[in-house]
Amino acid sequence: MEFTRLTEVRSRDGHVVPAYLFLPPSPGVGVAIAHGYGGCKEHMLGLAARLAEANLATCVFDIRGHGEHPAPLDAAMLEDLEATLAFLRRFGRVAAVGHSLGGRLALMSSADAVVAISPALPQRPSEEGRAMLTHFGSTAVRARGTGEILDILRAIPYPVAAPRPTLFLHAQGDIPSVIEAIRATAAGMPGAIVEVISQHQHQPADLPASLLAYLPRWFNHIDLKVNTELYVKVPAWLAVQLGPRPG
Repeated sequence: MEFTRLTEVRSRDGHVVPAYLFLPPSPGVGVAIAHGYGGCKEHMLGLAARLAEANLATCVFDIRGHGEHPAPLDAAMLEDLEATLAFLRRFGRVAAVGHSLGGRLALMSSADAVVAISPALPQRPSEEGRAMLTHFGSTAVRARGTGEILDILRAIPYPVAAPRPTLFLHAQGDIPSVIEAIRATAAGMPGAIVEVISQHQHQPADLPASLLAYLPRWFNHIDLKVNTELYVKVPAWLAVQLGPRPG
C-alpha cells in the first residue's frame, strides 16, 4: 500500500488543499474523510488506514482554517471536500466520510455515498455546547473570532435529502441535540440508516467545581499529539540526533 502527500488537490476558488492518500494496490472506490472543527487531517489517519485496508483509495485533507490549509476559515469549506472528491473519482465512485463539522459537509457534498459521524446538524447549540465550541475547539483554527463557526453553520444551507446511501452514526452517550438532529434528518432521507456506537463510552460522574478551570490544561495535554508545531519539532530534532555523524 502506498502512502503519499498530495499537492495537486485544488479547490474551485484556487487553494491547494493539503492531503494524504492511502492507496491500496487495486482500489475501485475513493473515500474522502473530513475532520471536525478544531481538527486536522492527521486526526483521521487511523480511520483512513482501516478503509484503505478494505481496498478503498482513502484521502484525508485539511479543511480551510485548519491544519496546513493556507486559507482562513470561511463558508466555502465544502469546496475543499469537493476538490478531494473530484481527485478521487479517478478510482471510481466516491464516498464522503465526515465527523462533526466534516459530517455536516459530507451530507452537503456530491458524493455517491455518505457516512456522517455525529454530524454538526443542530441549528441552535446549547449554552454548554456553544461554550465548548468557542473555548475548546478553536485553538488550532484560523478564524476571525471564536464564534465565527457558529455564524457559518447558521448561514450555510441545511443538508437536503438525496437519493444515495447514507449512514449516520452517533455515540450512545452523544450530545442530546446532535442525536435529535440526526434522527430527524435521517427520517427525511429515504434509505438512510442510523447506527449507535455503544462501546467505550464516558459515563456520567460527579465532578469537582474546579474542573472547569482544569479543562483547558486537559485539552492541551490530549491535543498535543496532533499539534502542528510538534510535527515540526520532533522530525527536526531526530534528524539532528540520528543523521549522519560529522567526519
